[in-house]
Amino acid sequence: MTGPGSGRGQTWRFSGQVWLFLASVFVFGLSQAFTALFLNFYLRALGLGAEWQGVMNALPALTLAALSLPAVALARRISNAHTLKVGAALSLLGTVLLALAQGPLLVVLGALVQGAGAALSVVSGSPFMADNSTERSRVTLFSVQSALMTGAGFLGNLLGGQVPSLYAAWTGSEPDGLGALRAALLVAAGLLALGLIPVLGLRASGHTVREGRSFRVRDRATMARLVLPNVLVGLGAGATIPFLNIFIEGKFRISYSDLGTLFAWTSLATAATALLQPLLVKRLGQLQAVLLVQASSLPFLAMLGFAPSLWLVTAALFTRGALMNAAGPVYSAYAMSALPEEDRPMYSAVNVIAWDAGWAVSSVLSGVVRGLLPFGAAFHVLFAWTLLMYASSVLAIYLGLYRRARMKGAASPLSPPA
Repeated sequence: MTGPGSGRGQTWRFSGQVWLFLASVFVFGLSQAFTALFLNFYLRALGLGAEWQGVMNALPALTLAALSLPAVALARRISNAHTLKVGAALSLLGTVLLALAQGPLLVVLGALVQGAGAALSVVSGSPFMADNSTERSRVTLFSVQSALMTGAGFLGNLLGGQVPSLYAAWTGSEPDGLGALRAALLVAAGLLALGLIPVLGLRASGHTVREGRSFRVRDRATMARLVLPNVLVGLGAGATIPFLNIFIEGKFRISYSDLGTLFAWTSLATAATALLQPLLVKRLGQLQAVLLVQASSLPFLAMLGFAPSLWLVTAALFTRGALMNAAGPVYSAYAMSALPEEDRPMYSAVNVIAWDAGWAVSSVLSGVVRGLLPFGAAFHVLFAWTLLMYASSVLAIYLGLYRRARMKGAASPLSPPA
C-alpha cells in the first residue's frame, strides 16, 4: 500500500507549464545569489552597522510573513499563476530600489517591496507545482526545483563574486567600494527582469481559484504538525545563515571572489544532493529521508560554527548546506500530498509566516548580539542557538509526524515501497 507521496514510480516527465516555471526559478536563483552574497557588504558600504544588517535581513521576512495570508486570498481569486507574475514584478522593483539606495530610506522600501513579491511567489509556487504535477512526478519536481535554485546559486555566487573586481578594474575604484557593490545588485535586478519572460507565459490551471477570501483550514492538526518543525528551523537559521558571509570573511579574511567561489561550490553540492533525494525517498520513504539528512547535518553545523581552520569550515559548509537544504523539497512534496488540495495555499502561507517570523526575530537578535559581544564570542553564541533549534526541529518531525504515522499504521511515508 502506498499513501501520500510514497515515492513509488517517480517520473521526470513534466508539462510545458512546469518547464516555464522551472526556467524562471533558475534565473531568479541567479539573482538571489547575487543579492545574498553582497547585501551585508553593501549595507556596510552605505554606513549601516551590524544592528542595521540584522534589521534589513529581517525586513523581507517580516513583510513576507505579514502578507502571506493576503497572498492566499489573491491566489484564490486570480490563480497561482497570475499571483506568481505579480510577485516576480514586485521582486524586480524591490531589487532596483535597493540597488539605487543612498541611505536607509530606499533600503527599507526596497526590502519591503522585495518581501511583498516573495510572499506572492512563495505562497503560490508550491501549489502551482502541485497543481501541475501528479503523485508520480511530484517528489521529482520539487527536488528538481530545489536543485535548480541551488544550482543557480552555484553560478550566481561564482559569477557574482567577480562583478566587484571587474567593476573596479573598469572604473579604477576599489572592489569593496559602494559603486562596485551597487553594480552587483544592478546585475541582480537585470536577471530578475530576464526571469519575468517565462513567468509571463504561465497560465491559470483553475485548480485553486476560489471565490471570496475564506481562510478556512480543513485539516488543522496535520497542518500544525507540518509547520512546527519549520518554525524551529526559521528561529535557528535567522541567527547565523544570512551572516555566513560576514562570519567567514571576518574570521578568515578572504576576498569577495574567494567568498563567492566558496558559496558557489556549496550551492552545487546542495543541488547534487537534492537530485539524489527521489532515489533516497524510493528506498526509505519521505519522512525517513528527511530525518536522515537533517539529523546528519547537525555535526557539520557544529563544525561550521566552531572549527578553527578554513578547510574544516569549508568542508562543513558544503556538507551541512547539502544535507539540510536537500531535505526541503521532499518535505514540501510530502506536505502537499498529506494535505487536502484546498489547504495547500494556506499551508504555504502559514508555513511562510511561521518560518519567516522566526527568521526575522532571530536575525534582529543576531544583530544585537553581534553589536554587544566581540566577533568570535557572538558567533559562538549564535551557532549554539542555531544547533539547538535545528536539533529540536528533527525531534519535532520524529515525534509529530514519523512516530505518529507509524503508530497509526500509515505505511506510505514510513517505509520503502515493496
